[in-house]
Amino acid sequence: MTKRQSGALLTRIRLDRDGPMPVSRQLEDQLRDLIRAGQLPGGTRLPSSRALAAELGVSRPTVVVVLERLEAEGFLEMRRGAGTFVAHAPPSHLPPVPDRPANQGAESSGPPRSSGIGARLLTLDADVDVREDRAFLPNTPAYDHFPFALWQNCVNRQTRRAYRGNMGYAEPAGYEPLRRAIATYLALHRSDACDPEQIVITPGAHAAFMIAVQLLTDPGDGLLFEDPGPFIARHLFETLGRRLVHVPVDDDGMDFEATVAGTRDVRLAFAMPSRQHPLGRTLSVPRRQRLLDWARANDAWIIEDDYDSEFRYTGRPLPSMRSIDGGGRTIYVGTFSKALFPALRVGYFVLPPALVGMFRNAMALVFRSMPVAPQMALADFIADGHFASHLRRMRELYTERRARFIEVAEQVSGGLYRVERPDSGMNVVAWLPEGCDDREASRRGVAAGVHCYPLSDYAVKPLPRPGLLIGFTGVAQHQLAPGLQRLGVAVSAALATHEGHPRRPAT
Repeated sequence: MTKRQSGALLTRIRLDRDGPMPVSRQLEDQLRDLIRAGQLPGGTRLPSSRALAAELGVSRPTVVVVLERLEAEGFLEMRRGAGTFVAHAPPSHLPPVPDRPANQGAESSGPPRSSGIGARLLTLDADVDVREDRAFLPNTPAYDHFPFALWQNCVNRQTRRAYRGNMGYAEPAGYEPLRRAIATYLALHRSDACDPEQIVITPGAHAAFMIAVQLLTDPGDGLLFEDPGPFIARHLFETLGRRLVHVPVDDDGMDFEATVAGTRDVRLAFAMPSRQHPLGRTLSVPRRQRLLDWARANDAWIIEDDYDSEFRYTGRPLPSMRSIDGGGRTIYVGTFSKALFPALRVGYFVLPPALVGMFRNAMALVFRSMPVAPQMALADFIADGHFASHLRRMRELYTERRARFIEVAEQVSGGLYRVERPDSGMNVVAWLPEGCDDREASRRGVAAGVHCYPLSDYAVKPLPRPGLLIGFTGVAQHQLAPGLQRLGVAVSAALATHEGHPRRPAT
């Protein structure tokens, strides 16, 4: 089959962008069915990922992920320098493909019977693209500077000392030496002394959020949430049936007082005092104290997501809100995803003593126990001083990359976007000209290899102006100028799609 024939055949793919199934899943299923049905025979060369993305109207990274998945299943072969081909001998053990329409959206019989949470999840596009090797992807650590040898030594050490006593179910609160190591780290580096008994290990921060919200509130209860704020957490709380009370964010962080004055039944506040996501604001000390006073006066709770507290570039980190909480109203949530690597999937609570038993029992019922091996390795990594040393090196590296990113952005932006200098964190905000669609700019940027997120995705109410969230910590110096130039082209093209909006420099 010729390239022209394969391209024509691929026009039979139909993607339902309004259906409940993610576009990536639709594309993957339809390509697999075409191969299994023999309509894409072995040896057929597929169009390039760039051409496929343009033809189907999806982002190139989405196409790349689909092709890589089909290659892993044995349906495709990727040949360096030659292209992507249908495998000559695709998996033969699979049953024949059933006759069904090309559009793989909702089933004709209607949605499956489910709970209210299941129904909400059915319509939620939470199929997050997890590839971390693209330039400018927000929240991406500098993996090339991770001390793999030291980490592997810790992994090997815990493997050698494995014995029957640590091969069964573990303590639901987590590996005790790890809890001690975390308590020591918080006391030394966050000025936040706590008893290791107050710490409960979780499979990442979002699992902690889910547990805390379900234990401390009921469906329909009000929950203070920043706007703009992290959209995955927002979807999680809405799916759990909580009533989000959206709070504006200014230069001093979440401006909650006017909102709570006219709101009833708010049982919980979700706060990111160290670095608000996505705007990067720090909650001022007076507002921290007033939020604590509000929680104590209203018998409410605060989830403190200590987001990006490790990476501050100007001045010393502010104390955690938990460390100044004299009323025991703060549930502190930490994670190692940004400081080390996301695949580790280790987070933790620091709880008020009154809540420890409740949260331990919840962990025992929901997760039974956490995997012990990574906890053992992490405990050694912290106790041996490697974690603190790694953070110092990363702060130095990220300080350099931040300065260089802003310098290059100012040189190549051509006035099409203005980068805000962050005091902390792993990302910058690039403000776009008024009238520019940041979602369109993001889509065009991704297609050009510049992966950034539109601020509109984080907001419920319209933002004063459009913007993009761009990661700088995982970007090497040689990627900066070419990538930021492509970003300028993407922004310019997005502006050009909106007639009547002049291309004026961002101010």
